[in-house]
Amino acid sequence: MFTTLATAVVRRPGRVIAAWLLAIAVLSGATFAVYGPEGPRADSAQADFLPDRFESAQAADIAARVFPEADGSSAVLVVRRADGAALTAGDRARIDRLPEELRVAGATGVAAGPVAPDGRLRLAEARFPDAAGAEATNQAVERLRRATDDALAGSGLVAGWTGEAAGAADSFLLDAIVNGAMMLVILLLLLVIFRSPTIALLNLLLVLLVAQAATSVLALGGKVFGYALDASTMGLLPVVLLGIGTDYAVFLLFRYRERLRAGEDKRAAMVHAVGRIGGAVTVSALVVAVAFGALLLSGLASFQVLGPALAVAVLLMVAAALTLFPAVWSLLGRRAYWPARLVAPTTAHAPSGAATTTAHAPAGHASVAGHAPAGARVTGLAARAGRLVARRPGPVALATVAALLLLGLGALHHRPSYELGAMPPGTESARALETLRSGFPAGTLSPTVVYLTGTGVTLATAERYAERLGEVPIVAAPAGVEVEGDVARVLLLLAEPPYSQRAIDAVEAQLRPAAHAAAPPGTRAYVGGETATFADVRTVLDDDFRLVFPVAAGLIGLLLLLMLRGLLASLGLLVAVALGYAATLGTSVLAFQVVGGRPGLDFQVPLVVFLFVTAIGTDYNILMIARLREELRAGRSARQAAEEALRRTGPAVAAAGVILAGSFAVLVASPMLAQVGFAVAVGVLIATFGLSWLLVPALTALTGRAAFWPARARPEPAPAPGRPADVVAAGTMAR
Repeated sequence: MFTTLATAVVRRPGRVIAAWLLAIAVLSGATFAVYGPEGPRADSAQADFLPDRFESAQAADIAARVFPEADGSSAVLVVRRADGAALTAGDRARIDRLPEELRVAGATGVAAGPVAPDGRLRLAEARFPDAAGAEATNQAVERLRRATDDALAGSGLVAGWTGEAAGAADSFLLDAIVNGAMMLVILLLLLVIFRSPTIALLNLLLVLLVAQAATSVLALGGKVFGYALDASTMGLLPVVLLGIGTDYAVFLLFRYRERLRAGEDKRAAMVHAVGRIGGAVTVSALVVAVAFGALLLSGLASFQVLGPALAVAVLLMVAAALTLFPAVWSLLGRRAYWPARLVAPTTAHAPSGAATTTAHAPAGHASVAGHAPAGARVTGLAARAGRLVARRPGPVALATVAALLLLGLGALHHRPSYELGAMPPGTESARALETLRSGFPAGTLSPTVVYLTGTGVTLATAERYAERLGEVPIVAAPAGVEVEGDVARVLLLLAEPPYSQRAIDAVEAQLRPAAHAAAPPGTRAYVGGETATFADVRTVLDDDFRLVFPVAAGLIGLLLLLMLRGLLASLGLLVAVALGYAATLGTSVLAFQVVGGRPGLDFQVPLVVFLFVTAIGTDYNILMIARLREELRAGRSARQAAEEALRRTGPAVAAAGVILAGSFAVLVASPMLAQVGFAVAVGVLIATFGLSWLLVPALTALTGRAAFWPARARPEPAPAPGRPADVVAAGTMAR
């Protein structure tokens, strides 16, 4: 099937390229027409993604119906004296004049706020008609900052803007730097690996074009089917597509180069390359899509969108890897690798799949046709690793398992963290937030909201109710009461940072029971706000771990069994991936909780890393196990197959893994995705070198053809006279 597809592609590559470019242009134009130049905006309200049965979601529904807020965003100004002393009467009068002086385009106005209990700080709030992160809002924040500096110059007062809009404005530049650094890392790694600027630049361009098409498909789908793309989806989507698209291109280009070096014509070489890797790449993409698709079972609507969105994007990327990429590279042929030289083989070219022995090869050792024997040509780390695995598969397997288990011990100390409100380190918004928390309750910027509903609710009733809630230990102070009809809204400032574990625990264990018990007869209380929302999110995630993990693992195992038709091989890959996941989570715990002193890992890390490490890491294992089976079918012994597979496929797997890990590692500079980026980068490296390079070949060397039972990894038949060898080779994956 893949040989037939590749033959059609290389026969008319221009038409294939034109069809892709036309589709991308149409999708991009439609997205621009629907969303405008800024594209779709990410929804970050967690309560919107919770099922209706949760109290925080019910509270959000009451807020939307009874106390609707205008669209847009806000920022908070924190003003203090430069000497740190209490504000004087003159200082307060000067701050009172600020709202009139801070009228800038893009902001609907500035309102003076409260003074800190110790008298050292005063707040003001600015409102913006557009969402946080929108270009107009970012520009308005910058204008406000310049106007504030000018207004307070020489007054002895200093000020800083923080809050949602200010933090997003500070993140904008950092995000642009991160995205640029990610592409630069991929470019440099491709240049180092292939020593070809054509491959580095053109590959990145192709992947970006397909990523644009995938983003457009998902954005238009959201408009048609009514789903919301949250910040995690919009942040992870380009990273996943850049990494996976580059992976698929690397797999193809390595195998293509191998056949060009063997002396084949550029079109025949591409047909052979796609025929050989097409099955493995397609199955690995299906594994990724199935693992991501398992998030449909999550209780969070954001994960229900994230999983299928990434699955669709990955399937679109593998379609491009099997059609668009081969069309482009088959047109370029050897020129794609310039200025690197594709050294011609030193031995006579033999039919693909045939085993030959040369005078330089060790006795009884077969080498791939068209290449110098292993003893003369094998160099580098992959060759040394192949020899080590072939000679001592048992010790290699035991040492790798022991190392993974040792790293996995850290996972036992994992604690979730919901500190999503962190501002970019070193920015004005981060410094202003720290100043604010030195004089106001920690929950000032994100108050907890209690809605009291029922007949007879009055302002006096609500105020007495707020006083009783103010006695709960987690509550620093009530922050106001508002009544609309039979519903009262009570604002409470927490004594702990609103996203901290202690605040979430206290809201769930103290405030909610107290709010329900203190509700007057005939009324009902609903506790909402970000802290209460994350308490419910935690409950959903606990349920997800018990459901999504086993379902995803079962589906991946089934796909592996269908592809490999070998029980031991499939179980071995599942066990390897499980060990890799535990080692990844344990390493992340050590890095952030033990060394970094963080209270815990981002609550999304375990689930996202499970999917990425399990799905994407399985890509490399599938590619390696497919090559191992290919070498066994070429007539080699189990140990020879492990050595040859690692020598041949190890460099491609290493290149893909390093590029993918490098692209995710750049996310460490992002405040929102730093832990996800670190964990996935570590997990990919573990999957690349610990699993694909060591454990999987070692286990196959120990079990041999029995790993593929009940299927038989029997040697391939020699091509019939007059029958092209590529036809026989193409049947390998089908069988």
